[in-house]
Amino acid sequence: MNILIAPDSFKGSLSALRAAEIITDVILRMDPAARCLSLPQADGGEGTIDAVYRGHGGRLHLHVVPDPLGRPIQARWLQLPDGSALVESAACIGLPLLREDERNPDLLRSDGLGVLLRHLHERGYMNVYCALGGTATNDAGLGLAEGLGARIRFRHGAARRTVRESLRAVEQIDHTDCEECNTVALADVRNPLCGSHGATATYGPQKGIPEYEIASWDEAISHFASLAARDVHDVDVTAPGMGAAGGLGFALACFTAAELRSGAGFVREHSGFESALPHADLVITGEGRIDTQSRQGKVLSGIVEAADGKGVPVVAFTGSVEPGVEEVLRRDGVTGLFPITPEGMSLADAIRRVEPLLEQAVRRAWPLITKTC
Repeated sequence: MNILIAPDSFKGSLSALRAAEIITDVILRMDPAARCLSLPQADGGEGTIDAVYRGHGGRLHLHVVPDPLGRPIQARWLQLPDGSALVESAACIGLPLLREDERNPDLLRSDGLGVLLRHLHERGYMNVYCALGGTATNDAGLGLAEGLGARIRFRHGAARRTVRESLRAVEQIDHTDCEECNTVALADVRNPLCGSHGATATYGPQKGIPEYEIASWDEAISHFASLAARDVHDVDVTAPGMGAAGGLGFALACFTAAELRSGAGFVREHSGFESALPHADLVITGEGRIDTQSRQGKVLSGIVEAADGKGVPVVAFTGSVEPGVEEVLRRDGVTGLFPITPEGMSLADAIRRVEPLLEQAVRRAWPLITKTC
């Protein structure tokens, strides 16, 4: 049996690469004749560079940029074989770069991603893919713009202020010094910039924004966006994806004229998944939690759609499943769905024991999988 093993990360606990290694190891111990091809996936967030580099090759580089608090860090980027470049916003301004007590979006800026993009533009990379996801910031790309070279004038001078105060205080944006290139923003979230389904309302709470501050953030972001529309480029802030990564979807569209593309689709293409799929008898995937968002352009939905078109069955392992989603996924084409967390186990315990839990789940499921696939 030819098995294509293509999990996403179990976010917060297990990388896609490590998940693929565990699944592969268990299967080969139980069935040494199985032929396993490990192609870890990502949705345009953390792990995108690793997945593409593993399947597509290229050359890894480092560049010093400011982290969300302005401290210098080494950010990784990938030079692709065709001469284009791939960057991850999470490598510059990601949540994992910060301690829990540092996760205050009012103090965090996206300058680091702008600095990295400007560096690549100055080095002559005219085609840059920017993977959005896993960011700590919610500044709608204010820092990104300044990192790219935009000169922003604020009311009341340049006194130190919070991110929201800065967004509200923008008076004028001069983008003549911004480097120009062809940028593609890789993301799978479809949120607009503001509103009840916008960047702050949807993802702000997990970044540390309390619910009672959401309206204040939206007001500040809307002001900045209106000035950017007047002075730089009039972008439709209600378009799907503008709210990706705390508004970086909007900022990249505005300041670099970026097109928005599916991150999961990009990774499937560049990791070798699409070319390997026709030769597979089975696809095994997985992610930390399978819910309604898993069916909306994420890794799982893209894999199921692609595999269904080739008549290849798909099974998935997951930390947990949102009630009611399992039956819907089966109708979508998921042959088997296997939660790895025992009923009643706390999230903290599940995260701590994720590796043995995944190993045990694959061992239990493998006899059933071989019978049904």
